Amino acid sequence: MNSKEILTIFMSYFITYAKESTHEENKVKELNKNLVTLSDLKEICKGYSDISEFVYKLSDSDFQFLKIFFDLDKEEGYYTGFFESSKLSGTLTSDQIDNLEHFERHVKLSCHQRDYIVNNFMRVSKGVSHVDTELKDFKGEIEDIENNIRKVINNVDKASKGIENIETKVKKAENKVNGIYSEFVGILGVFTALSFALMGSVQVFGNILKNIDTPTVGNIGYVLVVGGIYLLLIYLVIMTLFIGMKKVFKEGSEYQFNRAFTWRIIGTSAGLVLLGFILVVIH
Repeated sequence: MNSKEILTIFMSYFITYAKESTHEENKVKELNKNLVTLSDLKEICKGYSDISEFVYKLSDSDFQFLKIFFDLDKEEGYYTGFFESSKLSGTLTSDQIDNLEHFERHVKLSCHQRDYIVNNFMRVSKGVSHVDTELKDFKGEIEDIENNIRKVINNVDKASKGIENIETKVKKAENKVNGIYSEFVGILGVFTALSFALMGSVQVFGNILKNIDTPTVGNIGYVLVVGGIYLLLIYLVIMTLFIGMKKVFKEGSEYQFNRAFTWRIIGTSAGLVLLGFILVVIH
């Protein structure tokens, strides 16, 4: 067996031991025997990269039991109790003690690194989830998120250069941030276009009314015809913009028209055009 497989056997035994609420005397002796055996394996005890990889790949429940075994959730437990009693009794050589001390430090450091990374990603996730609802503080929140991501990257690089999956998670978080930027710009674009469309309609009507020097029946009819047609066109433009905005929020979704309101717009436009034609013909 290679060093990773041997390490897995020992660590799995420690986790299983921590899961048991009570331990008989033979179980305690078996644990002591395993730890003494481990103390002779210098390559396993000082293999930081293998220890880190094992700790990072553990499930959440097994990770908690591993922390319990190595006394990270209480002052003195299974590992510390054995180690201290072995040093006092003189059953371990100086080399064995050195190996176990290195092993303990590597395991605890990996546990602290994992907790730190998970906590940072939880803060990043919470920050991203609140961005859409807090547009006023959008820029400041994004900068905080990016700073947190940079801190996570820097700390992960210092802790272990071989953890490639952490870099992948950070890139995914950055892609989320970039996607939010795109959505925000898309919304601004839709409402900017809508503002220009409304301003253009006001200008068109202003030009029409400006060219009418004397308000005759024919002129009024002409204005009603143009107004009816333009009302329908403006409604179509506005609906097109809202369809685009809907696609920005959710790709592939369709905007649901209000049929009653749409028919009112069509009826109003048709009525204005018809009335305008009647006035032009009468004139």
